Amino acid sequence: MAASNPSSQQVSHTFELTTKSVEDTQQFGERLGTLLHAGDVVALIGDLGSGKTTCIQGIAKGLGIDPSVVKSPTFVLLRDYAGGRVGLIHVDGYRLEGEPQAVWLDLEWVFSPRKVTVIEWADRFAGCLPEAHLELRMAHKTTNQRLIAVIPHGPRAAQIVEDVRRAIAGRGNT
Repeated sequence: MAASNPSSQQVSHTFELTTKSVEDTQQFGERLGTLLHAGDVVALIGDLGSGKTTCIQGIAKGLGIDPSVVKSPTFVLLRDYAGGRVGLIHVDGYRLEGEPQAVWLDLEWVFSPRKVTVIEWADRFAGCLPEAHLELRMAHKTTNQRLIAVIPHGPRAAQIVEDVRRAIAGRGNT
């Protein structure tokens, strides 16, 4: 994993990193997952195949949930995973046409203060996302590489970003 400095136009806590393989993307997710607490919301935005579900599998592992059970809930919209140090709600907004359909979901349950919530295709939830959340913008760089922009919204998310940045730097992946 390689981290880079944000441009001067980005928020000071925002940073970008490049993962070089599926395993690398999962490892980033796992590091992130170890830092998440109940009530945290992670919003993933990216094209098909940009690594969103792979990253969420890593987040699950970091939460103590078996990553092999994590599948994209495209046709059921959401899955609820237990068994880790904190539960995980995994939402996939791919089939939604935007905020009007997103509000059909029980948003009080989706954004549970007792679980971590991760949302694929979070751009379709734009007006429904809590003010405080962590945004991951994922993009193809090459066949195996993914560019991940990590953008905090709120003080808790900014702390998570700083902690994950330190974790990556501490393992020599700069």
